[in-house]
Amino acid sequence: MRRHRKTRRERKKQRKIIIASMIGMLGLMTAGYAAFQTNLNITAKGNILKKGITPNDLKENIVTSGPGLYKDNIEENKYVYKGEDPNNYIKLDNDLWRIISIEPDNTLKIIKKDGIGSFVYDPGYSNSISGVTNANSMEGTRWSSVSTDYCYYNGSTTSYSGCNVWGSKTTMLDANGNSITKMPREVGESTTYNLPEKEAYLNTYLNTTYYASLSENTKSKIVNHSFNVGILTNTSNQKLFTDILREKAYTWKGKVGLPTATDYVRASTDASCTSIYAGFPRPYPCKNTNYMYTSLYDWWTISPGMVTRSVSMWLVGSNGCIGTNSANTTRGVHPVVYLSSDIQLGGSGSSNEPFTIG
Repeated sequence: MRRHRKTRRERKKQRKIIIASMIGMLGLMTAGYAAFQTNLNITAKGNILKKGITPNDLKENIVTSGPGLYKDNIEENKYVYKGEDPNNYIKLDNDLWRIISIEPDNTLKIIKKDGIGSFVYDPGYSNSISGVTNANSMEGTRWSSVSTDYCYYNGSTTSYSGCNVWGSKTTMLDANGNSITKMPREVGESTTYNLPEKEAYLNTYLNTTYYASLSENTKSKIVNHSFNVGILTNTSNQKLFTDILREKAYTWKGKVGLPTATDYVRASTDASCTSIYAGFPRPYPCKNTNYMYTSLYDWWTISPGMVTRSVSMWLVGSNGCIGTNSANTTRGVHPVVYLSSDIQLGGSGSSNEPFTIG
């Protein structure tokens, strides 16, 4: 049989088909590679630690449910982190902290994730042996036998449980930042009492010994800032709005403080955690979905309570309760500082990739 020889026209047509097929295949390969490259880039971007993040950048990622950064519904221009484990980790030196809030002035309020140990808030004294001695062998006892003084000692008793005011007559301020030398012992009381000469023992420790232990680089990022130190009461049906107003009634300005009781309330996403009072009775809803909660120990807040002779402090219990105890008892301490508003961060804020300061 004689083999059919392709004509010139047939050969030309075949070449066109081959070229078209190659172009089509090349197009498919190119499209596939592009898709692969895009996916690779997206994946890579998710793993790359973003640089140059400002407090304003953080506000672009607010949430309305679950863990994350929320726009505060009480204080204007304030943003708070809430939930079980939001991406609010930040590393200073070799220690992990967590961002509590972005303040209206754009500073970052942060809390040390792990406690630094157990301390008395302010030492008491006992005169059960002879005379008046400092039962805790610490400097800074602020009791007074003068009834017009804030830290008043009733001489008919044999012991005194420390003083709950954070500052002194030279460092305490009102809500407008004006210096004061007197303040009431209870919410709504018209009578005011002379503030002590010295600051609380824990205040002094944190702003001298502890602050000195930080690196110079970390210190350069911490700013002097107002801490809310107003007295909180505990009555049924009270609202968080009222708690915050009471905390803000008196302030202290410095480098290192403690979290307020309302910081703990705000950190929970549980709808039942609506105030200090709501966190007091069982079943302690404020511990739920709350990154600040730890079952390991009780820890101090900076918020004073209302008990005779001004000795009571608010604390967060290992069971999640927001309760009170005498200032001279020993509780865990989580330092709180404010970082400068002009800092720039790198990282994602997760526990594995915490924010770092550039």
